[in-house]
Amino acid sequence: MGLLAVYLGVAPDADERLGDLDPDEVVEFVEGLLEAGASSVDIDKAWDGLHFLLTGTSASTPIEDAALSEAIVGVYEFESDDFLGLTPVADLPRVIGALEAVDVEQLLASVDFSEFVAAELYPNIWSDDRAVLADMLRSAFADVLAVHRLCLADGLDLLVSIY
Repeated sequence: MGLLAVYLGVAPDADERLGDLDPDEVVEFVEGLLEAGASSVDIDKAWDGLHFLLTGTSASTPIEDAALSEAIVGVYEFESDDFLGLTPVADLPRVIGALEAVDVEQLLASVDFSEFVAAELYPNIWSDDRAVLADMLRSAFADVLAVHRLCLADGLDLLVSIY
């Protein structure tokens, strides 16, 4: 099993609880929210490739104050052994606007997956079948946009967990 990204809606006061969490308890916290029925999407292993497609950099080096980077990794990062980010509901319109301005089909039509390989993105799949990779990124983009919209509509913060 590798690293997967899960995006889920959390109550706006969740940042206080997250700040108090022991870094070793993050996965249990996220799984508890999922078991309780939190609205979520899982983009599996597409997170680093999607970040690169949108920003030209790996998610391991997020771009501060860049909405497309924040769409993948969140606005704020919490100390943890696993990656945990949060986008407050107040920031969702800005991030959604940036995502809606992206022509993902145009990006995918001109994508050069050899750049993904050269950037050593996670996971080591970027030399696989181009059509399969494009479909994976297209689907991940749609899911990320949908969960951002859902959280905004429900008045929830968006928690990003990559573990």
